Amino acid sequence: MKQKRLILLLAVVANFSCAFAQKWYTPDVDRKVEELLKQMTVEEKLNYISGVDWMYTKSIDRLGIPRMKMSDGPQGLGTHGKSTAYPSTVTLAATWNENLAHQYGKSLGRDCRARGVNILLGPAVNIYRTPMCGRNFEYMGEDPYLAARTSTAYIKGVQEQGVVATIKHFIANNSDYDRNNISNDIDERTLNEIYFPSFKSAVQEAEVGAVMTSYNLMNGICTTENPWLLKEILRGQWGFKGMVMSDWGSTHYSVPAAKGGLDLEMPGAEKMTPKDMAYCLKQAM
Repeated sequence: MKQKRLILLLAVVANFSCAFAQKWYTPDVDRKVEELLKQMTVEEKLNYISGVDWMYTKSIDRLGIPRMKMSDGPQGLGTHGKSTAYPSTVTLAATWNENLAHQYGKSLGRDCRARGVNILLGPAVNIYRTPMCGRNFEYMGEDPYLAARTSTAYIKGVQEQGVVATIKHFIANNSDYDRNNISNDIDERTLNEIYFPSFKSAVQEAEVGAVMTSYNLMNGICTTENPWLLKEILRGQWGFKGMVMSDWGSTHYSVPAAKGGLDLEMPGAEKMTPKDMAYCLKQAM
């Protein structure tokens, strides 16, 4: 497990001390992260890369690192009690109105602030490949340009409220049926022209704070442990500096996920346990 990925994870956490910050990643955050890392024990680092209590990151009380509260999305806060239900995000995309999408995101961000939510698990932008996908209503259609413009405005609105948005599901979550075993096979040109634009725009234009991987495999490799996808494309080519988390229970194997680019396993340490990560660290040394 490389320390740099832990830095990126902590960068998100450190930012929350700056309420309503529009840009979550700054040199000051990076310096604070370095200071915290120097004080963390190996055991604390290995324990930190998995969630707790279903919707939280873990705290490290002795260093003043609070646990971060998440809520499901993307068309309202789907966790922590009753909340306003917004029109579905496919309906939002159908308006072709970026200003409306921005206001939609701002409203969600304010809802998050009111409930003490630091990370919103939205927007969802998987391109429609089949009409049978059970989550099409929360995606933003089948046009990559429309989905990119709508989701980028949404993310900016959320993050202007000091809340981290999470774009999902990276990548090709085309079906919820047998989703842990299905491999969605897509050539590189199609990925770049159809499936990637929303995620790329979220990273480079909206500076999204978090990316969530999908349950499925892509071209025979689980997205939670795909170094080409998470390292070469997301971080290398696009310059993503934020946190890569798994969908809930979508981490298939421990060491491949840690080496492949996954920062945080949610909702807890089912695969990326401290014991397995200690083995991974030992192998890397």
